[in-house]
Amino acid sequence: MKTKIRDYEIWRCELPTGRVIGDCTCHYEILNVYVLALKTDSGRTGWGFGETLSKGVFTKSAPWMSPMPSLEELRGKFLAEVWPLIEGSELSSAWERRMEFFPDFGYQSVAVRLALWDLKAKEEEQPLHQMLGSTRDRIRAYGSGLDFPLTDPEATEIFRRFVNRGFTAVKVKVGDPSPERDLHRLQLVREVVGENTEIAVDANEAWTCDEALERIQFYIREGVRLSYVEDALPRGDIDGFARLNAMTDVDIVGHDSILDYRELRRFVERGAFSRLRVSADIDHALRCAEIATEFGVPLIFGNSLFETSVHAAVACASTDRLEFSDLAWNRLPAHPLEISEGYALAPSRPGHGFDPDPDVLQDFSRPHAS
Repeated sequence: MKTKIRDYEIWRCELPTGRVIGDCTCHYEILNVYVLALKTDSGRTGWGFGETLSKGVFTKSAPWMSPMPSLEELRGKFLAEVWPLIEGSELSSAWERRMEFFPDFGYQSVAVRLALWDLKAKEEEQPLHQMLGSTRDRIRAYGSGLDFPLTDPEATEIFRRFVNRGFTAVKVKVGDPSPERDLHRLQLVREVVGENTEIAVDANEAWTCDEALERIQFYIREGVRLSYVEDALPRGDIDGFARLNAMTDVDIVGHDSILDYRELRRFVERGAFSRLRVSADIDHALRCAEIATEFGVPLIFGNSLFETSVHAAVACASTDRLEFSDLAWNRLPAHPLEISEGYALAPSRPGHGFDPDPDVLQDFSRPHAS
């Protein structure tokens, strides 16, 4: 008898990050989270999550920034747009058609696809990363401070914790109009993490190609060694990225804001990226992995809610590392991601393994839009 999707439940949550986080374009400490439970007639529940930002200080727009409506509105939207496509359908059929039915990267579609992945792996009674073909259960993580708005003492504490947990690579937010401000933060982090820890930087589209070259050369002259520079230029500047990557020995990585894998492929074809940054969505990551394999570039996985992307990270042979920021959102899963000696461990439980703790889910629920 084939498993069918029979029911669902939705929560609207506001999760604290645990500290003020941000970059040269924003800072915030609350994340709006869409939580979806898809239920089957076999008694299993698949959990999906989507996120958006609406509280904080922002100087430029991004795809993941938009108000999240009330729970009543979320339920109405799901009932109108999603439920007619999957109600009573066989799980395998819904899972196979997930990108056909829900092709965008809005929080609703992302949550539905993840819930289908979770259900599919649970039906097969194996961890999601094994279903994806992984032959390993861990991946090197790097400590990402999201530290631009932090004071020096606050940043020192964050990066010291990463080193104490065995991380051998960290990433620092840069992009201040003053090169000296960025240099001071990098020198501070180097003092904290020691000489044997890799330091990368993320500029969040702050520069032009010429400005990026000047900054990189300035850091090098001042004795700061960088493993790579992420998102140095605006997401549409393919010519600038290709030129920048050709003119520096420091790896150029991108791009956090490009969600169309075909566009990412054009960047890699042009030699614009030395390493490819992958967003949280599993389906997007798998397509990026195909590009990485074809062109021989490493993958860097960015943050994902509760680090659910650890499954795709360990399953993709091209993965170089996974971002970890040690945020308070990890209080929501009953079993948060484990870090051991700087490595992220993929859960061994069936599915993605990040099912919410019911009590914490209720504590963070906020039905009304604010």
